[in-house]
Amino acid sequence: MRNQLDPSAADGYKSNSQIARRVTENWFSESMYCPSCPNKSVRQTRGGTKVVDFDCSRCGAEFQLKSKQGSLGRSLRDAAYAPMMERVSAGLAPHFAFMTYRKQPWEIVDLLLVPRHFLTPAAIIAAPPLSASARRAGWVGCSIKLDEIPHDGRVFVIQRGSVLDTVAVRKLWRKFAWLEGVTVECRGWTTDVWKCIQRLGKRTFTLADVYAFEIELSAKYPKNRHVRDKIRQQLQVLRDQKLLKFDSRGIYSLIWSSNRPSPSS
Repeated sequence: MRNQLDPSAADGYKSNSQIARRVTENWFSESMYCPSCPNKSVRQTRGGTKVVDFDCSRCGAEFQLKSKQGSLGRSLRDAAYAPMMERVSAGLAPHFAFMTYRKQPWEIVDLLLVPRHFLTPAAIIAAPPLSASARRAGWVGCSIKLDEIPHDGRVFVIQRGSVLDTVAVRKLWRKFAWLEGVTVECRGWTTDVWKCIQRLGKRTFTLADVYAFEIELSAKYPKNRHVRDKIRQQLQVLRDQKLLKFDSRGIYSLIWSSNRPSPSS
């Protein structure tokens, strides 16, 4: 894999947005592998397929590609709000690929994957409706808020122009794939408690350390009146998944370290 883009893929196009779309989609179709299985390629879906741009012929994983010039930012722009929320709430959202690129020369700066098993409704933010004078007046887009995605749910394939190791990318991706088998609500609790643990910045921590996030979690889940019980439950889930271990009463240690992928040789 290389991070160079081929502008000739857009020969005949004049619109800047169409050129960028053709060039980036061509690269993804020709160069991107499936992070979910050993398949060395993904295929582009038929035009008009809502939400999904690419899929894997081997495992069925679906991807939506969004590309732009510049930096990734703290929120990642997506398409229409309503259909995305429907799919996220039903656990049917695609995996996301966010690409940033530069011209002269054409090359990818960052390619960030966000697995759908880390997506919850809280991560989808509605944009203001388009003005009455716009061609699609009233249309509501959305963004994915990166702050709502745990560090382990931000899987770089290319970072700052460097292509990262494929084996490590797939290892990070598959480590949390078990989240696809739980409900969206449970997935939200698990990822939120995991984020709290990450924010502690400790290899060893106490139950009291995690209880310190009780007010924050209560605000996020106002219908739940047993937040501490829920925290303990999620610690058990994370222990069962071998992400952390129980050392002694009220004391835990991290087992999992993402070991972020390094540039390929």
